[in-house]
Amino acid sequence: MSDKSETGAPEYRSVLARLRAHAERIPDKICLQSIDQDSAITWKGLYDACNQVAGALAARGIKANDRVVVLTNNSLENLILYFGVQRYGATFCTVNVEINQEHLREIVTRLDPKLVLWHDALDPDRLDIGSHGEWASFGTWGDADEGGFFAEVAGYPKTPEVPEVCGPEDISVICFTSGTSDKPKGVMHSFSNYLLIGEQTKYLWGLEESDRVLEYRSFSWSSSHQICLNPTLAAGNTLIFAQKYSQSRFFDWVRDFQPTVVIGIPTVVSMLLNRPKDANDELLRSLRFMSCSTSPLLGDQHLEFEERYGIKLIQHYGMSEGGTVAGNHFARRRIGSVGNPGMLQNLAIIDDEGNALPTGREGEIEIGGPQNAFGYLMEDGSVERVRGQRLRTGDIGHLDEDGYLTITGRAKDLVIRGGVNIAPLEIDNAIMRHPDVFEVSTVGVPDAIYGEELVSYIVARPGATLTEAALAAHCAEVLPAFKRPKALILTDAIARNDRGKIDRRAMAERWQEAQAGG
Repeated sequence: MSDKSETGAPEYRSVLARLRAHAERIPDKICLQSIDQDSAITWKGLYDACNQVAGALAARGIKANDRVVVLTNNSLENLILYFGVQRYGATFCTVNVEINQEHLREIVTRLDPKLVLWHDALDPDRLDIGSHGEWASFGTWGDADEGGFFAEVAGYPKTPEVPEVCGPEDISVICFTSGTSDKPKGVMHSFSNYLLIGEQTKYLWGLEESDRVLEYRSFSWSSSHQICLNPTLAAGNTLIFAQKYSQSRFFDWVRDFQPTVVIGIPTVVSMLLNRPKDANDELLRSLRFMSCSTSPLLGDQHLEFEERYGIKLIQHYGMSEGGTVAGNHFARRRIGSVGNPGMLQNLAIIDDEGNALPTGREGEIEIGGPQNAFGYLMEDGSVERVRGQRLRTGDIGHLDEDGYLTITGRAKDLVIRGGVNIAPLEIDNAIMRHPDVFEVSTVGVPDAIYGEELVSYIVARPGATLTEAALAAHCAEVLPAFKRPKALILTDAIARNDRGKIDRRAMAERWQEAQAGG
């Protein structure tokens, strides 16, 4: 990695400095390309637009750590504001507009913003949020006649540059975890740690200016910032994006926009594996690789995907508050592992008492280092510090002798059956070896004798004939008796949260409701 300090970390460079450098070196290269809007902006265009956004923010008297909330879905305007607010040095606050309205009201109230920018398709009166800062619709970039914030921005000069108001440890972004049933956690990132996370992904993926990265996940997710937006700013590549994933349009995107890297999650990998084979399969062979993050990918699925599509899958493990916990380097990946610990992460595997465990022993994954977020924004508006302390991830795993990390489950998901800890992910992996199984979710349920028992919900592959008897026979072959589920339940779908991860709590509630009903 270039431009490193003596500590091994990249030297700090502000968002403005990096935008300026790309605008000078590759001014006419497309930076951001919106598929759904059929529009794009170059690096010089983004630099100019961000300077104008800075002018509008300066005129409002906004300072470092003042919060600017942006309420919208994926769009070119969203990303101009993302980079523009940070280029100026204020705090960009991203909120998933599709979450529970009660959570949305609570989040905006908690943020206490100076400015809220919202898309015309939203109705702020319906949100019933009240008066928190100045509210303005932002309109469409490049269409001054439409009005809104961007029409105002167009009146500010592109040069000379408005001075940036931030330093490395000021807050650059506040994002929120979860947002479906649990109270979302506000995660506060500083400019310094967000730069480091972007440089980490650039290094792991070998990103260069020539790369074209395809993203379709929500830009309200911190994960999209960490492995798409910030690495794009680091590498100067092109980011191609859609509103959301579309199975019917996916191969058209690959054909028409010719990405070199595609962002992936286990759900999309499963969907691609379970579609009919056709000539489009060959299109993916043009990619350098496809990433896979948000949750561990089952090993058999990984191998099956690579055999069918002929491209590498690169697993990556990160957290909203932890940055890149671990990641596979594109040139030395290990299937079944999420890779080596992230840059300066000081990763350890610990026991229940917090003691470090030796190589090969399973325990909770703990990290601490400059990639970690500054802190949490609590419900009462106070800040709970994260960086500078050891952060327990809640994930269970182990390191091998080469330093590769394997995740085996979530601490909160562990099932204690008769005093024995069992990771549901291990059971999922075993059941997934059956050729007719598409998805699995194993959960722990109360049991009068053992304390907890295992129940597995299973979705069959399309067109497959799968029975509980066949599944029971399979489990008898691949699992010891004490790890075999008490019940194997065939279902049409498995619950997922807004990040696409299996929602085991919802599945456990499904079991309890079924028992209560009969």
